[in-house]
Amino acid sequence: MKTKSLFLLILFMGFPAVQASAQGKNAKSVQYKTELGYFTPVYCGDVVVDYVEGVVMFHIIDHYKNGEWKWEIAQAKGEAMGQNGEVFKVREVDKYYIPKFGILTWHYNLIGNKGNHYIGSLTYNFITGELTVDKTVCH
Repeated sequence: MKTKSLFLLILFMGFPAVQASAQGKNAKSVQYKTELGYFTPVYCGDVVVDYVEGVVMFHIIDHYKNGEWKWEIAQAKGEAMGQNGEVFKVREVDKYYIPKFGILTWHYNLIGNKGNHYIGSLTYNFITGELTVDKTVCH
């Protein structure tokens, strides 16, 4: 439940302000940067090995068609901490397709100061509540 609530919170924290700033029905894309809370479970295969969280900078692009929000791409960069105190350099790209499909997909690259390096992609379905581990690489 914590994962679902946090993803919804992160998604919708920036959404209302951006929607209001879109100019008219002909706007195509709106972009902005903001600091937001960050959280991701870290997988090796299908096993959770860590949870990384913190506050990072997001570069967000929202796309509109005929004034209606269609999708969002969010690029996260910064540092966040794992449960064992390891500090990770975070690079992540999130793709939201909430209105039509209810899907959030994210690709993370986490480089830790204690030697851990995690690369992965996950998909969360807001309709079913299912989290799918798409790919992981652990060093």
